[in-house]
Amino acid sequence: MNQPALLRALFWIGWLIWAVLTPWLLVQLPDSLPFVTWAHTDGVIHVTWSYLVSGLVLFLAWPVALRTTRVKEVLVRAGRGIAAWPDMLWAGMRRSPLFFVSWVLLMLAWQVVSYVVPHGTLEHPLVPGWEYVFGDTLFGMSRYWTVRGLDLGFVSLNVEGLAPLPILRGEATWLGAFLAIAYHSGVTLFRLLCGLVLGMALGLLTGLLLPYWPAVRKTAWAPMNFLRMIPLLVAAPWLQLVLGRRFLGITIYIAFGVWIILVVATMNAVANVPDRYIESARTLGASRLQTYYRVIVPGSIPELRTGLLLAMGGSWSLAIVAEFLGFGSGLGHLADAAVSGTNTAQLLVVAFIVALYALTTFFLLNEGFKKLISWVPQRTTGKTDIRKVAGAATGI
Repeated sequence: MNQPALLRALFWIGWLIWAVLTPWLLVQLPDSLPFVTWAHTDGVIHVTWSYLVSGLVLFLAWPVALRTTRVKEVLVRAGRGIAAWPDMLWAGMRRSPLFFVSWVLLMLAWQVVSYVVPHGTLEHPLVPGWEYVFGDTLFGMSRYWTVRGLDLGFVSLNVEGLAPLPILRGEATWLGAFLAIAYHSGVTLFRLLCGLVLGMALGLLTGLLLPYWPAVRKTAWAPMNFLRMIPLLVAAPWLQLVLGRRFLGITIYIAFGVWIILVVATMNAVANVPDRYIESARTLGASRLQTYYRVIVPGSIPELRTGLLLAMGGSWSLAIVAEFLGFGSGLGHLADAAVSGTNTAQLLVVAFIVALYALTTFFLLNEGFKKLISWVPQRTTGKTDIRKVAGAATGI
């Protein structure tokens, strides 16, 4: 291992150790420091905002001190990116004006319909206006802030001091509303990531191993396509009856849906690798195994983009549906509560939140995939960039 790689490895190992020591260090500190207050009694820390800020400072102090130049560069790039947002938005509006106009018209039309449709006898309007959605409804989400404490094993955290709990007759607050959204979003995201990682690993592994043996591939192709035709949303109640309404159950359910999508997509990607790649490798003396894992597997990666993005989008649907059917936390639980109370406005809030998270994860996965296939020759104006293909030979 070269010296820069060794230094990077030592840095990240040290950061992980520091992340573990930070909670312990906060426990050892006295209950009162300048600008920092909390109470520590009988192994329970009554968390305040100043405690969280101090923990963040401690967590970042060591890495920032050792990588000041890198942190400065990141902050400068972030600042430039934020400053460029207005110009980027204006450029996007000039490129695709109909896209923005259609969204504005849809929102205005919804607002007009909210004035026309009668309120009815229900507690909430069937077609709520935007002021009701992002006003009273969003503010009322604070009633879902029900977290009283977290047990970390060596210490328990009491977080009631962050915002009043309406279930204990506390007043609703904007802070409580955003804490509720953050908590339920974090629960859903954790479940989704666990199922997504498991499903992607199994899907890619299965999809790459099956085509290696022609007899196994032909045997498995029909069952795989049959499983793909099963409506996963209909299978959710059955899977919950079998696996239970537990973390393991929802993880396996999401992983199963992602696996079904990816295994077929991966097998198709392997089948679409150009024959000339295989012929060239065999001509150069590569064995069947070498040809497969050195040529076919890398050559199939560009074809996997659509399958991975579909799996990401499907995983969000699976997570929300699974939580909708009986879980007591998560964004699906908020949607279930909205349906039970015929609260269309709350459904819109949950839909906007899920759409925002889905677009963000979609963007991150797409950007990561672009870096993964950066070795693939890109086409410009319909012609292959010869410099990227033959650069190694010409020395360019």
